[in-house]
Amino acid sequence: MKKMKLSTILSLGIALTACSFVSLNQGAKNVSVSNSIDSFNDCKYLGDTNVSIWSKADTFQSDRSVESQLDILARNEAVSMSGNKVVAKTAINDGKRTYSVYSCANNESAQ
Repeated sequence: MKKMKLSTILSLGIALTACSFVSLNQGAKNVSVSNSIDSFNDCKYLGDTNVSIWSKADTFQSDRSVESQLDILARNEAVSMSGNKVVAKTAINDGKRTYSVYSCANNESAQ
């Protein structure tokens, strides 16, 4: 009985981790994440994007992991807005964050 409970708990943990995994789209490889737009020249503000991971996923992951996944989602969204740079606009709250999207003429390589 104990083995069955442990197996169930492990399976649930694996399933929860899988639900929170995000991947970078091919076109988003050229989109970079920055702490500030101040260090870049010739950028046009395109708008904001709101991204989120499953709201309970941050319970099972480190802050850095949650931030990394949100950054990837923002980079993916920036492509659909013709952007090549994203800057976090808000703090992470319940697995959600708002990013500003820019199109910059002199974009460094993506992080």
